[in-house]
Amino acid sequence: MTLVAEQAAPAWIPVVAFAIPVLIVGAVLVPAIRLRRRAREGRRAQQRRQPAAATELGSAASIDDPAPYTIDAILNALAVEREDHGPTEDAPHDEGWAGSMLGLRSRVSAASEVLEPHVYWGTREGRQVFVRVGPDEKIAGGTTLFSNRHNRCITVVRVAAPAFDVVADGGTLVASAESPAEIHVLIGALSRDRATWSDVRIAGGPNGIVAARSAIDGTTGSWPYDLWLLERIARGLDLEPLDPARIGPRWKVPYGFGKSLRPDRR
Repeated sequence: MTLVAEQAAPAWIPVVAFAIPVLIVGAVLVPAIRLRRRAREGRRAQQRRQPAAATELGSAASIDDPAPYTIDAILNALAVEREDHGPTEDAPHDEGWAGSMLGLRSRVSAASEVLEPHVYWGTREGRQVFVRVGPDEKIAGGTTLFSNRHNRCITVVRVAAPAFDVVADGGTLVASAESPAEIHVLIGALSRDRATWSDVRIAGGPNGIVAARSAIDGTTGSWPYDLWLLERIARGLDLEPLDPARIGPRWKVPYGFGKSLRPDRR
């Protein structure tokens, strides 16, 4: 009988076997640690800012930079009516109170098993507005949230805009080189503030202006900062409102921003 000697396993196999779980754990932990740090910064920043009680209702046009204001203060500045979201003796608790303040309709998800966003929509100063908070179009309707990557705040103002892109870089909003000079001037006037602008990305074009950011930032949702900025751009550049469209909870966000952060203007 011929005996065949067993061949020793290559030396690299134990290394790879150890490296794979380390890489997997790192891929999960590093983003989670960054997100937690950013959320903590956001909460601390809100505690230092001007509150809603000290901010005049409907004063958004007179604010040159939203960074010194809390989210509720900016919401108050954008509001068309003061909203006591109760409950009170005369009215029950209003889950869509933020939309009511802004003069928008709302659909607030009460689903416990299906991934659904909160949605606000309507018209402000002649311009259609759409806000989506929670699962984006890519995961909405599903039942499992594997990560917070697609849990986002998306804000749209429907105006005929020039093509431009803006991203937050370490708290500084930076317009792309191809963006019009007016966008560079407007964006450049805003202070560097990581807690205010977080990871926001903005795209403009013929189908409106869209802003998207993570919905997990340690606050109640920073999208009022984005709405302030988009309306500031529309007002500052004197952009014409688009013809009214049938927008609502199932409306799709322009440029594919409802699924991806890479705008597609085709």
